[in-house]
Amino acid sequence: MQDKKCERCGTRVAWAGIGTNLLLVSLKILVGLVSGSWACIADSLHSAANLISAVAILVSHKVSKRETTSEFPFGYGKAEFLAAAFTSLLILAGAIAILIVSIEHLMKVPTAPPHLSALLMGLVSIGANEILFRFMQCAGTELRSQTIMANAWANRANCFSSMAVIIGVLGAQMGFYRLDPIAALLVVVVIVRVSFKILYQTAKALMDHSANDDYGREIHEIVEGISDVEGIADLRTRFVGRKIWVELDILIDPGKTISEGQMIARRVKKTLLGANKELERVWVQFKPAEIDG
Repeated sequence: MQDKKCERCGTRVAWAGIGTNLLLVSLKILVGLVSGSWACIADSLHSAANLISAVAILVSHKVSKRETTSEFPFGYGKAEFLAAAFTSLLILAGAIAILIVSIEHLMKVPTAPPHLSALLMGLVSIGANEILFRFMQCAGTELRSQTIMANAWANRANCFSSMAVIIGVLGAQMGFYRLDPIAALLVVVVIVRVSFKILYQTAKALMDHSANDDYGREIHEIVEGISDVEGIADLRTRFVGRKIWVELDILIDPGKTISEGQMIARRVKKTLLGANKELERVWVQFKPAEIDG
């Protein structure tokens, strides 16, 4: 029941992200133009990137659940990582646009401070993005979805960029007119930092980075507690979308026959799959303990 509930959340967070960010983009552009706040307009680009990445969640969520085929015998799990990388690149593109607009505005002669409506828009954006972050973080953690987690942190980053808008507007109201474009430049720093962090994580996943640090100890404890298993000779794990694939070599009594070894290997596989729902595929090979001893 809990699994089905989490799966439904995977689709709901996508639609929540699309609806919320579409509204935020429209309001930020409108308020930015009316109030004269370039930081608010720049912040709308961040929400636009989040909007596109929410669409990526919806697409990758459907694609990654497709059954394996002869053309893709290992499934579509890595669609999650491709979507996460695509999300990060879109956010970086938004950051470059913000950078250009902010520098141009910073070089202009200041006239009047932005209207306080931009400050109100910043507060609304912070509240909406924080709610989205918590919703997406919950679903992303339960589903172990890199795409959802990437979008969750993108929305959290939008909170900080909206905070910069508020500071810029308040500073401009106090006579520091150039603080509004400077605040927009601070938005760029936040976006770039988050984007590179996500790109680094997705690059590791696409290159089959080991999941041993997260699951190695648990797998060792489970396998070494199974009767007739004397230890693990080798353990290899990797992330495939929101699931983990495991390959391991177990050590058994050299006096066991091949048939007995196969039975032990099947028991190890069944035990692992039953103990952790995040394990999708498990390959078990066996070898006599004295060879590695």
